[in-house]
Amino acid sequence: MRSRSQETGVRSQKRLLTALLAISSVAFPQQPQTVFPLETLAVKGNQRLKSEKIIEVSGLKIGAPVTKADFDAARARLLSTGAFESVGYEYKPAASNKGYAGTLDVIEVEQLFPYRFEEIPVPDDQLRTALRKQELILGDEIPASKDVLDRYTAVIQKLAGASVKVISKVDAESSHYVIVFRPDTPRSRVAEVRFTGNQVIPTEALLRAAADVAFGTAYSEPLMRAILDASVRPLYDARGRIRVAFTKIETERAQNYDGVIVKVTVDEGQSYSLGAVNFAGVSRDDARELQRLTNLQPNDVVNFDDIKAALDKVYPRYRSKGYLHVAANIERSIDDAVHRVDVTIKVDPGPQFVMGKLEIKGLDILSEPPIRKVWNLREGAPYDPQYPDAFLNDIRAQGVFDNLGKTKAEPKIDEKTHIVDVTLYFSGAAPEDQKKRGGRGRGGSEF
Repeated sequence: MRSRSQETGVRSQKRLLTALLAISSVAFPQQPQTVFPLETLAVKGNQRLKSEKIIEVSGLKIGAPVTKADFDAARARLLSTGAFESVGYEYKPAASNKGYAGTLDVIEVEQLFPYRFEEIPVPDDQLRTALRKQELILGDEIPASKDVLDRYTAVIQKLAGASVKVISKVDAESSHYVIVFRPDTPRSRVAEVRFTGNQVIPTEALLRAAADVAFGTAYSEPLMRAILDASVRPLYDARGRIRVAFTKIETERAQNYDGVIVKVTVDEGQSYSLGAVNFAGVSRDDARELQRLTNLQPNDVVNFDDIKAALDKVYPRYRSKGYLHVAANIERSIDDAVHRVDVTIKVDPGPQFVMGKLEIKGLDILSEPPIRKVWNLREGAPYDPQYPDAFLNDIRAQGVFDNLGKTKAEPKIDEKTHIVDVTLYFSGAAPEDQKKRGGRGRGGSEF
């Protein structure tokens, strides 16, 4: 017989064993995955879209703990915008070893189109405001992909109501393409254009400017206004009538042929003088040089044809210094009280490209060194895109080779490193051409 103390000890052992068995039958929970904060995040590959906006849309936050799932979700969010062909990512320990350094590698959709509305029973500004509220990253130009068009169409359809079936399509207008959101109904074609209210510019000149573009196109008032802005407004800009307005556009069915007659009422406005001409986006020294180069002076009448022609002097000047992608736009500051317009030409030089390696093909070991010696565009110097062809023309003009045939300069432009390698090709003249010239001397094989 067991004593009471012994029985108590046995019961305690049983309870302990039962508890151990119960514990052993339950799976221990896994320890939570160790995560680290995102210390830095960079964007590669973007051309038009700002890195800050891409990071914002990705949903990744500096200082927040991240895992692979967070980067996968960020990639999915960016792709869903329709702004990118592809999105990749990389994350690795940061220099501090206390967090991650992340990189988003994107390829933007190459083709974006402006968009407009046609015959939608909602004001344009209200439609654009609604679209901007729902849009994550795209601006006033969007890709023509199905997902993006469906997304935009759904917003417009909701505002337009069930009585209008909204469709979208890419239309060719003037010299560019545009996405049009409009009702699913056919449009009439422009058969004739008439102008009233014009005095400064004869009607015949207005018709010649608008005819090639307008006649035969499917009519819509926004499209017609775009045509007038592109073809007729420049005629008035050249006469100082920068406030010209097409105050009324009406249509009527043509009687003798299929289509509509478009009647345009013109308010030519007052003549404006040219005030100050300034250059922005460049150094003071460059601005002074461009002032001398363009020689745009204050005048009684502003002529924007002259101002646009001045850009034809600006572009070659920058390209000759390696700025191959130079661009500029003209900004107007209009003083309606005194009928004067100040002009600012905003120059964006872009990256500077430099000369890289020179390769010469088609010449023998005796002919090549003298040619290489007289090549003046040295490695590392700003690349002048006109120099290679001018160099070959000069070689031909000097008669360096008696039997020189075809020549060709082939630049290889690296958009990432901004280095331009050039290959010069030389060939000998055909035998019959050599006989005509009586030529001798070294040349190269035909390429």
